[in-house]
Amino acid sequence: MKTRTICSIGVVLFAAVQFAYAIGGIDTAPPPSAPHEITFAQPKEARLENGLRVIVAERPGLPLLAAELLVRTGAEVDPDGRAGTASMTGSLLTKGTERMSAPQIASAVESLGGAIDSGARWDASSAGLVVMSTNAEPALNILADVILHPVFKQEEIDRLKNQTLDGLRVVLQQPGALARFVTDRVVYGSGEYGHAAGGTMETVQAIQRDDLVKLYKTYYTPENATLILAGDLTLKQGKKYAQQFFGDWKAEPAASEESVRPKAADWKPENVVVDMPEAGQASVTVAKPSIKRDSPDYYTGLVVNAALGTGFVSRLNREIRIKRGLSYGARSAIDSRRSGGSFVASAQTKNQSAAEVAGLLQSELKRLGTEPVQGDELKSRQAVLTGGYARNLETNRGLVAQIASLATYDRSLDTVNKFIPAINAITATDVSAFAAKYFETPPSLIVVGKAPEFLDALKKNFPDVKVIPQSDLDLNRADLVKTKP
Repeated sequence: MKTRTICSIGVVLFAAVQFAYAIGGIDTAPPPSAPHEITFAQPKEARLENGLRVIVAERPGLPLLAAELLVRTGAEVDPDGRAGTASMTGSLLTKGTERMSAPQIASAVESLGGAIDSGARWDASSAGLVVMSTNAEPALNILADVILHPVFKQEEIDRLKNQTLDGLRVVLQQPGALARFVTDRVVYGSGEYGHAAGGTMETVQAIQRDDLVKLYKTYYTPENATLILAGDLTLKQGKKYAQQFFGDWKAEPAASEESVRPKAADWKPENVVVDMPEAGQASVTVAKPSIKRDSPDYYTGLVVNAALGTGFVSRLNREIRIKRGLSYGARSAIDSRRSGGSFVASAQTKNQSAAEVAGLLQSELKRLGTEPVQGDELKSRQAVLTGGYARNLETNRGLVAQIASLATYDRSLDTVNKFIPAINAITATDVSAFAAKYFETPPSLIVVGKAPEFLDALKKNFPDVKVIPQSDLDLNRADLVKTKP
């Protein structure tokens, strides 16, 4: 408990100093404090006869139980032309079972003082809850019910489809959101990660109940699942709960799996502008394929990304926001998945300054190789990562989420306690080597905005840019352009 308290105080002080830095106009960030040694509960595991993996993080003295039933399959298996099927299947788990309606599920969990959710993402689907440990049995009974006995009522399907379509109508008129859809296509093309995980207007409308049932029967099986528990319980108790509520789970007969989407073809950089006539601002993004989750360069990649675009004092935010006032914030992210990954850096700016921001994003990538991340800059970026990691694992829910990520990507459970040492072990040489290895090839450029206000300036540095009018954009195609009638 003492080390967790020290860590929490350190994170709060670090955040306060960062805030003071942000509003006070200080030219350089203060150096980070010395790292503290922290040890988290080491997860333990067992397996039921039906193949279900059970992982328990024993945290005596914490009266909350966090539980998640993880299925190691997500949006990457969406049927062709039905993007959003896995997402919808996951979301509907808590919208009705053979014995409980959606309101009854919500009411039952609330009466236990808990919360429940479900959904799907890339590479995984899940349902999870948090509840007082004293209410573990009735809560886990509900969790098992939504996993084992969803009914996919047509009225709930129609309601979710309408909600999803309403959301899409809004976000697809926002430059930043539309750019994210386009970026996935530019990076992954027609590969398994190229489509929109939540679907598009066309694919959501096309999804039928049979698509949901088929995906559920094919992938929601005990051999493909993991039950994760964290709280005031032992592995023996956790296995007992697993046997009690999931021991009779058997895979249902299912039709053969959908053909797996092809892997992304050999990638080449492509510069794309989506002309959005009504856009008040432009979203500027550079992106390219990156490392898989099992890459030996994974931790170095996290540090590189933290230096480039995580937090107020990252290089991108310094150059684009602090020095030039061209955006409210510039950022980057490395998304490492089972079969591939992506690197994305972006900023939203005035239409007139889109070309300048595009050049700055490109130049900052190059600068990683010529101006090493070292000294206090390196230490501060490592502190951002390790502090955030420790803060997230303070709660049982956060610890379950981290274990779920490890289970999704077949990482060893002792990785829970290896993350912080691995991050702190990264050197300036490692960062430079990563930049040289992965950023030598130029990324793709994606700009969504009012093209006439920046296109001429953009073409000076990106003469081969492909311009797609918003009315001709088709997010369901790898080339992003509607076919001519």
